[in-house]
Amino acid sequence: MRTIYLDSVRTNRPTVEHATWLARLCGRVRTVASLPTRMILMDRRTAMLSVSSDDTAAGAVLLTGQGTLTALCALFETTWEAARPLGEIVPTGPNGRTGQQTTALGLLAGGHTDEAIAKRLGVSPRTARRIASELMDRLDARSRFEAGVRAVQQGWLPPRP
Repeated sequence: MRTIYLDSVRTNRPTVEHATWLARLCGRVRTVASLPTRMILMDRRTAMLSVSSDDTAAGAVLLTGQGTLTALCALFETTWEAARPLGEIVPTGPNGRTGQQTTALGLLAGGHTDEAIAKRLGVSPRTARRIASELMDRLDARSRFEAGVRAVQQGWLPPRP
């Protein structure tokens, strides 16, 4: 069994304990800054996906079509390759940012609210605000707009067309 969690679970003791239990049973656990969607794949024949990526409590849909499953399996494999094993330290990029910070910066630049960023990263709105504040401090910016401009100027974000 392979499981991919958000990086934010690295600081959640019950989840880390669960992942450790899975590993003892030969499961493998990795984490990424952001997931494209939340899903469960079973034997490459069945998938369960949330009907809303913003509200996982809204329900799920069960899929069994071969073409859809092939695409979802490819998405999982790509995400798995980009993920880091739970026991490893999350690396920082050449600019010193974690994947979580880089994802948050992109979401900020896209105009997302702290609440939307928090949901995407699997953190609380307070943590999303802290991440944004840390990025603004590192960019020496007094506003989110100025942070976006400076992030582009420093090559942290690609310029928008």
